[in-house]
Amino acid sequence: MTKFQLDMDNQDRLSKLTGSLNFEANSAQAGSTQGQFPLLDLLGNLRDEAAGKPDLAALHTLCATAWERMVGIVESGQPFSAEDIAWLKELTAQIPALAGLAGSSGATPAPDPFPLPAPVKAVAAALAETDEELPVNLNLADDADLLREFITESREHLDHIEHGVLVLENQPADTETLNTVFRAFHTFKGGAGFLNLIPINRLAHVLESLLDLARQGKLTIDAPVIELILRGRDVLKQFLDAIEAQVTGSSPVTTILIPTAVLKAEVQEAIENVGTNKPAVTETAAAGLDATTPVEASPVVASQNVVAENGSTAPAASPVAGARDGQSTMVKVDTTKLDSLLDLVGEMVIAQSLVGQDLGQVTGLHPQFGRNMAQLARITKELQRVSMAMRMVPIRGVFQKMARVTRDLSAKQRKKIQFVTSGEDTELDRGVVEELNDPLLHMIRNSADHGIETPEKRVAAGKPPVGTLQLRAFHQGGNIIVEISDDGAGLNRERILKKAVERGLISADTTPTDEEVYNCIFAAGFSTAEKITDVSGRGVGLDVVRRNIERLRGHVSIASEPGKGTRFTLALPLTLAIIDGLIVKVGEERFIIPTLSVRESLRLQPGMISRVQNRAEIVSVRGRNVPLLRLHELFGVPSKLAGGNEGIVVVVQSGTSSRCLLVDALLHKQEVVIKNLNDMMVHKNRSLAGATILGDGRVGLILDVNALVHLEHQPAENN
Repeated sequence: MTKFQLDMDNQDRLSKLTGSLNFEANSAQAGSTQGQFPLLDLLGNLRDEAAGKPDLAALHTLCATAWERMVGIVESGQPFSAEDIAWLKELTAQIPALAGLAGSSGATPAPDPFPLPAPVKAVAAALAETDEELPVNLNLADDADLLREFITESREHLDHIEHGVLVLENQPADTETLNTVFRAFHTFKGGAGFLNLIPINRLAHVLESLLDLARQGKLTIDAPVIELILRGRDVLKQFLDAIEAQVTGSSPVTTILIPTAVLKAEVQEAIENVGTNKPAVTETAAAGLDATTPVEASPVVASQNVVAENGSTAPAASPVAGARDGQSTMVKVDTTKLDSLLDLVGEMVIAQSLVGQDLGQVTGLHPQFGRNMAQLARITKELQRVSMAMRMVPIRGVFQKMARVTRDLSAKQRKKIQFVTSGEDTELDRGVVEELNDPLLHMIRNSADHGIETPEKRVAAGKPPVGTLQLRAFHQGGNIIVEISDDGAGLNRERILKKAVERGLISADTTPTDEEVYNCIFAAGFSTAEKITDVSGRGVGLDVVRRNIERLRGHVSIASEPGKGTRFTLALPLTLAIIDGLIVKVGEERFIIPTLSVRESLRLQPGMISRVQNRAEIVSVRGRNVPLLRLHELFGVPSKLAGGNEGIVVVVQSGTSSRCLLVDALLHKQEVVIKNLNDMMVHKNRSLAGATILGDGRVGLILDVNALVHLEHQPAENN
């Protein structure tokens, strides 16, 4: 490249930066903060562009001084004053002459024949061309607290962007949602500029410029535009993940370099093509797909949408309208503080119960004292309820992530999938919600890949070409039920049974029930897929589902009908801090069995227990032989029932497996506060999930039903 070409490129960049600066300065108004971050960014770019060039020394000095003043304005947090606006106008009048630009008299060029806001083009172009994959270097010594706050707020903005874009995909005329997404990018850009996260600032700015054209009615929100915005959101999330890893110390502090130039160039091309009827060029087109034909993605139907009698659908509420309305009533608290509060409340509940138990044995107390103790018990119970509610969060965030997953899978596999959700406002313990993401992800992928057919196969089977994937949550019997259902082909029972027999999961000479056959798909490495894809087929998904759900003390079941579809049902506890348990007596000890795992209980009758090969004992329960486990033998607890055929059998279930637990007596059902055991106790006996302090001050051990069901019987001295 010749010196003449370099000079021309330099002049072109200076011209674009100057035009962008002039636009932002003219848009700034006294009493408003609008434009402060873009002006700061553009002045820095002009300063850097003029650095080291003798003929631009005066421009460099002016821009450096102006940049320092803008830093002061931004850091003050105050809006522009009338004096600031006058200074900006004087500044923008000086820069063209110092930059050596032709026609620096300030004359405004004639507008384009199509009424496109040219300054928007100039801003996006300047940002796209002056950023050559700039790195992010964090100043953790000074900005650690600010970065933490930026990360928290930015993740909320990304969630709003993703949900809003999915709404716009089906309702492109929804101006409120469009404005919400635009504001989220604008706020994201401002925070990044304040912390000098330049690549993030510029990417957010160019995406904001694209959305601004849509707000002005110059750009149609179609599939390529949706794809660009979602890709931009994903890149911004990559930046946040990398920044958070360094702030939290999970990765060493180093330069963060994430490519953005290609994406910004595509966004810039989409901006320049406005009014030319040219489609946006995205990576989808680069991969060989026809970008001019919108990809059939999954339309998202929000739970608050109401279908009218005429078949029309009311527009979904703005994804962040409620958040904006409630900002003044919300306060952000570190989750560790909430956990500590909950632990203290649990201790107080136990202490109050102990005091009440002791006073119950004292005679001659004044009646007023008893009434005061009853009032204390009510207040303690209410305090426990309120503290538990503080840990509860809506399941909405997880459902919104699944909407994006469904959309991407349907586009990738050329399937038409309608994603329907209900019950997003259902609240669960924060710990349960965090652990629920992976199981739902695997089941959604399984339904989209194996369940719902291609449009051609659906039409041939007499079905509508668009499949339906439904995700719903609701309360049932003190638990939370999450259902994932589809109207696809259903599970192939014969193929699953054949594979299960080959792997030895089911004996060839037995007649298993549908439930037993279907539950084989949860075995590790089990797959009936004819070919392995990057979505599924390796058999490493649904085993994760069952393992994670059981770790949450939950249960997963399957119902399927060939040609009609499949339904996965997850039964989960409301919280991980308190468990609803059945308290049983074994000798003088008390054990707690989670009620979610209890199928039934029955008193032993003569002849119900038999031995297999003079070793393992089984109990005949409603015509089925279920292995028996004597808890007094397992834990080495003296019992008057030792060796006898008396007592009560509690039938528990985990997955498709069941076991009978022999106990001396059933005491009562009670909600208990879970206390974790130390690692040494857990290692010695994996049949225990935790402990609790009962009302009489005694310690009760909470049984891990999953471990008991799959436990090979061991002598008590080994436990």
